Amino acid sequence: MSEIFLQDITKYYGKNLILDNISLDISDREFFVITGPSGCGKTTVLRIIAGLDTDYSGKIFFDGFDFTNLSPCQRNISMVFQDYALYPNLVAKENITFPLKLKKYPQEKISQKLRSTIDLIDIGVERYLDYLLKELSAGHKQRVATGRAIIKESPRVFLMDEPLSNLDAKIRMNTKTYLKKLVTQLKSTTVYVTADSSEAMALADRIGVLNNGKFIQVGSPYDIYYHPENMFVADFFGTLGINFIYGTVKNKKFCFDDYNFDISHYTNNAKLKELYKEPELVLGIRPENISFSVKPMEASIKSKVDLIQRFSPKANIRCKFKNYILNVICFTKDMHEIFRGMDIYLNFDISKILLFYPAMGNLIPPLARFLSHL
Repeated sequence: MSEIFLQDITKYYGKNLILDNISLDISDREFFVITGPSGCGKTTVLRIIAGLDTDYSGKIFFDGFDFTNLSPCQRNISMVFQDYALYPNLVAKENITFPLKLKKYPQEKISQKLRSTIDLIDIGVERYLDYLLKELSAGHKQRVATGRAIIKESPRVFLMDEPLSNLDAKIRMNTKTYLKKLVTQLKSTTVYVTADSSEAMALADRIGVLNNGKFIQVGSPYDIYYHPENMFVADFFGTLGINFIYGTVKNKKFCFDDYNFDISHYTNNAKLKELYKEPELVLGIRPENISFSVKPMEASIKSKVDLIQRFSPKANIRCKFKNYILNVICFTKDMHEIFRGMDIYLNFDISKILLFYPAMGNLIPPLARFLSHL
């Protein structure tokens, strides 16, 4: 397996800047996920690593060696595509073993490699290996494509370009579990691309968030979710993103409309005095960190239930408050009294808030002791 280093990569499509002088270090045997909105350059990064795209400036290194000018076949990589790229005229086992036949492996070696590969991808030898692609489900096609990638002799890197995007929700969940288990068993360096933030959270050792041609944050799933460095990252992750409220800081309190919250625990006095000068700041709080009651409580916010979405065992209560829409996640068993149109009172867990500058969206760094509560 390999360590990968991208150095100062810049890529244009025509006059459009796609990658803006990015650098990235991926560790040996790491499961690294690149995520971000559609069109942000995720697949372009993967193509550059694979050697499929050569029209860029910058360098790429595998294990410290410059691979910038090497062809894809010289890089010894395996790749799984979004649309699988399988041969419809071949049965499943012929698709899996195709790379070995291309290299003229003896049949005994091919059979041996096939059986060891099947054990890893859990496809069911007797039932599916002699099926044509048209007879396979999308989930099994994905496993065949993965089998073809891992049957190669010791590839340096596995590259996966949105391999689960064509699967329905239940199959996708099961396949995420199998992929994570597979990569753990193979101890492989894997670079995985997805626009699905929950998929990135479920699979990655580390995540690189790409937006507008730059990696705006790289970190563990925990850090990305609980310690986002800007408003974009905070809102991109989580089932319903994050709630934002605009206000000002006065007398150690975050103030908006007729409400205020004590934020003296968030940062030090010197920083608070700086924040007093800001004309506007943004408070972020995740839906799971807002509780509710049917009767007013101290510092609670009166709101009206606009919509209820159930995804048992949890539900989202969509609340209207002044010009804001606030999402609240709770367990369905706790909301039997709630109905659309009623007034409820929202209570923020102030130990879980984040503060941002609105202009660039950057996080106002909290104190280290505050971070431990997030």
